[in-house]
Amino acid sequence: MTNADDEERRAFERLLDAARDEAPPQELGERVLDQLAYRTRLERIAAQRPRRRGYSAAAGALVLLAAGVLLLVFALKPAADVPIAAEHASSASKPSAAPAGAPPAPSQHVPSAIDPCLSLAPVSGTEPSIDDFEDGDDAIRPLEGRAGFWRWAREIDAPGTAPALIPIPRPDATRANRLALHVKGGQLSDWGATVEFDFRPACYDASKYVGVSFQARGPGRVYFAARERSVIPVAEGGSCEVDCHNPHVTKVELESGFRTYQVRWSELRQRGKGKPALDEHRLHSLAILIRPEDTPYDVWLDDLRFLPR
Repeated sequence: MTNADDEERRAFERLLDAARDEAPPQELGERVLDQLAYRTRLERIAAQRPRRRGYSAAAGALVLLAAGVLLLVFALKPAADVPIAAEHASSASKPSAAPAGAPPAPSQHVPSAIDPCLSLAPVSGTEPSIDDFEDGDDAIRPLEGRAGFWRWAREIDAPGTAPALIPIPRPDATRANRLALHVKGGQLSDWGATVEFDFRPACYDASKYVGVSFQARGPGRVYFAARERSVIPVAEGGSCEVDCHNPHVTKVELESGFRTYQVRWSELRQRGKGKPALDEHRLHSLAILIRPEDTPYDVWLDDLRFLPR
């Protein structure tokens, strides 16, 4: 192999090595032009050696192809000071890479949502009625900044499809007390069913009150639950990441006729030892829980009120 052939081969290999580099240097354009001029000189030399023309022509074509690839890579490479747009919204939320040699940025916790408990409306403690159901709709009474809607959630319902609860006439209806909530169902085997409402926004300061009273009828056992925001998973609007859906509860044995029951915050307990007392400043929801061992069930609920201090 002649020196010219050897130089041609090495030039071709250098171009291929450069083409494999995904971050070509800024002077690559000038180098490509130099190699194209060199290829022209090689072709002139090859033309004077017929026995090597096939090799030289093929090599020259490959050199031209490699040069074209390099020019394309060079043309498509973005300038260092041009920002790259995020591919989609979720990518935009990811932190960008720090420059080489830069000190690590301090870690920051970004909350998944604004805590509604940070902007609570003041509660006077003078309007204790939560719902007497006489208006016939599924909304609690809009007193002292309260809002929410009654739902009947059951283990047989698909997620997010719990039906609204509309009051119906009481069996012992009077002109002053006509309507109440009624739920009835068969045997359940997983987690059971609940009659519940969520405060809107999902945090309510009930510290002006000492508990709740309500009328109910069974017979059977239910559990009254006050749920803090801290026991509701983040995905459901709360702040809980571990041991979720563990509300403060107390057992209530219902009788076969309507009677009034009282539940004080101090009576409520979470499952497990060493758990803190209920924080009535950060209530997410109130519920009547019906567990599988207490089914079938037939429960009426009426006149839910806070207990004033």
